Amino acid sequence: MISALLSALLINAAPAEPSAVAGHVSTKYTSDYHRRGQELSAEAIQAQVGFNVGVGEFDVFGDFFTNQGTDNDIDTNELTIGVGTGLFDDFANAYVGVYNTDTTGSSDDLEGFASVQVNTLLEPTISLYRDTDDDLYTFEGQLSHTFDLQVADLSVSGVLGNTESSASVDSTYTGARAKLSRTFDTLNVYTDLAVSDNDTRDNETIWGVGLSLKF
Repeated sequence: MISALLSALLINAAPAEPSAVAGHVSTKYTSDYHRRGQELSAEAIQAQVGFNVGVGEFDVFGDFFTNQGTDNDIDTNELTIGVGTGLFDDFANAYVGVYNTDTTGSSDDLEGFASVQVNTLLEPTISLYRDTDDDLYTFEGQLSHTFDLQVADLSVSGVLGNTESSASVDSTYTGARAKLSRTFDTLNVYTDLAVSDNDTRDNETIWGVGLSLKF
């Protein structure tokens, strides 16, 4: 899968005519993979492919992400499909959809989600996820901003969330990430550094390098 995505990066690196369907493909090496404050693997190769198409006043989007651990047999696949639209003359964007996760050694988890992003400074975003089988919830808030450094872009973000693993057990998690990237036409090269923490362990530092192509 990684080889196929890298081949797609090379094949699509040449400029193309604008398309009604926008897409992206990326690959990344990361020192660890954390999801909602929980470590799912250490030292992994990741790949992602997605699309976005406008249908009237709505945007239909889909995204497939895979994390393949290099030092164990735990792999994670995540699929997101949804619809978004602008609100109040594009002052905010609203999204609804479904999110499925499949991790080695556990059953699939299918969640419905709703998210609202306000298009102001720091782009505050609030999201709600609900597990379709066990009636478990995840609440998440995020702030982010991008600085133009002329030679590169610096994006910083922070997240605060609470997720339920059972009817009586929940976990609060926080995270912060800084990403330094440089774009060459449609190809983006980046490195990032993140801190992940939750209420059951000490914080951990994560770093990674990757490539991303939009078309």
